[in-house]
Amino acid sequence: MKIERMNVGLLTLVAAGMLVYADIAYSQAAPAEKQPPTEKQIINKPGDPPISLHRVGEKSSAVNLTVVGKEVSPGIFEVDPNSISNKRLVIDGKAKRVCLGKWIATKQGPLCEGSWVEGI
Repeated sequence: MKIERMNVGLLTLVAAGMLVYADIAYSQAAPAEKQPPTEKQIINKPGDPPISLHRVGEKSSAVNLTVVGKEVSPGIFEVDPNSISNKRLVIDGKAKRVCLGKWIATKQGPLCEGSWVEGI
């Protein structure tokens, strides 16, 4: 009888080990699906930070487009927005298009990453 008890105990131990292994493997293989946010989470979600606006008047310091801008093509300028922050931008008749950001060349033509100003 002693031999039969050892086989049952060993069998129980092996079965328990297999269940633990299967549980660990399943939890790693199938991550929990993301639940949609609740109404409370949506309401309490922090909003986007406010845009910091600079106030510029006619007495603010002025910078000329031809000084702070880089002419990438005839009549097409690229201006770093940080260089005109808190200042008035004076645009002369030389510019046709201004990109407040960076121009990118694409197959479809020039593309402005920032704000495109035209019709000057």
